Amino acid sequence: MSTAPTGTLRLTVPPPAADFVLAPIVARFVAQYPGISLDVSISRAFIDIVEERFDAGIRPGERIARDMISVRISDDMPFWVAASPAYVQRRGVPKTPQRLTDHACIRFRSGTGALVPWRFVRNRRMVEVQVDGPLIANEPGIGIRAAIDGAGLVQLPFAYLKPEIDAGRLVPLLESWAQPQIDAFCLYYSSRRQMRPPLRALVDFLREERRITTT
Repeated sequence: MSTAPTGTLRLTVPPPAADFVLAPIVARFVAQYPGISLDVSISRAFIDIVEERFDAGIRPGERIARDMISVRISDDMPFWVAASPAYVQRRGVPKTPQRLTDHACIRFRSGTGALVPWRFVRNRRMVEVQVDGPLIANEPGIGIRAAIDGAGLVQLPFAYLKPEIDAGRLVPLLESWAQPQIDAFCLYYSSRRQMRPPLRALVDFLREERRITTT
């Protein structure tokens, strides 16, 4: 009889982790473990994986409860500011974060509904700027498209902006100002439940793919 793991593996992940961490490895994982079916729920909400009967979740490391076992599965994700070439030609380039008050800025809401502040770091000191603009969204896609179309500046994790910068549809701004980062994403699971074979297979796969360790 085959000893290969089989069954459904239920995961809850936020959109950035789904896009940039999980999606690139799915094809290789299911090819290696054809008996495993991934059931992925994408949500910004903080979900109790034990109560909701998920096998595991993915979240930034600092947001994971201490009674969980976690596996780091990404690098830290820096934020960048960008705008379209047309916007820059029309409105100019802000030289410091404080000059962002003179610009149209596209803002985002977190999973709790709170507006995500625009932050920068200078000499290890955090600078937070109150910005305003024509659009508030809770997903990056509409904000990126609005920035490409010249509606304003956008601040997002670099992974979202890199394809548009590489294609010339957006240009990076305030590059000399260090910007905060999202902590590395971690896959986490309960330390109080027996690990099912499909989850063990995913953890082993991630260890091999990323050369990472469990904490």
